[in-house]
Amino acid sequence: MKSLVYSLGVICGIMIVVLLFMVLLKKLNNNNEIKTKYDERQQMVRGKGYKYSFWTMVALIVLCIVFEACEIELPMQHSVLYFLIILISIMVHTTYCVFNDGYFGINNNPKQYYLFFVFIGLFNVIIGILNSRDGRLVTDGKLDTPAINLFCGLMFVVLGIIIVIKKMISKEDVEDEDDEDDVEGVSSGVRGKAKNMNK
Repeated sequence: MKSLVYSLGVICGIMIVVLLFMVLLKKLNNNNEIKTKYDERQQMVRGKGYKYSFWTMVALIVLCIVFEACEIELPMQHSVLYFLIILISIMVHTTYCVFNDGYFGINNNPKQYYLFFVFIGLFNVIIGILNSRDGRLVTDGKLDTPAINLFCGLMFVVLGIIIVIKKMISKEDVEDEDDEDDVEGVSSGVRGKAKNMNK
């Protein structure tokens, strides 16, 4: 009976989280729609990102199989290991999409998304730190399920750093283009003056 009540509680909790996430997506998007819209180039970028993410997951699973075959024990429970594989695969996809301008859609508000990522990241990191202080992070010398919060929080923090780096690179590229345009404008002006003098 207890297990049934616990299972129902977990299901209800997941449903509430999904519902809140859908409401939050509507607030984060400019047109109050849940679905993010991408142009054709962004869809191609995201497709490549999913491909790299998939093969990353395959490679990590194969690596885990090799470790098991060689009887090499990793310092974490299987639940943490599988979740870590998922997080690494997600980071491969998001990193590729961010640096190729395929992460934020046409109807997204990047600033609000960035603040949301920072909030979720810090929230999970704090939970992970509290779990470590309570001694629940490690069980029998292995990272246990509470460590998932710490890894999830670090993922969002790293994602926020990646977005900032991409923004800085894009800003430098725009400044370089402006400098090149100024140089071209000066050069064309000089050539024009030279032609007028020759006349």
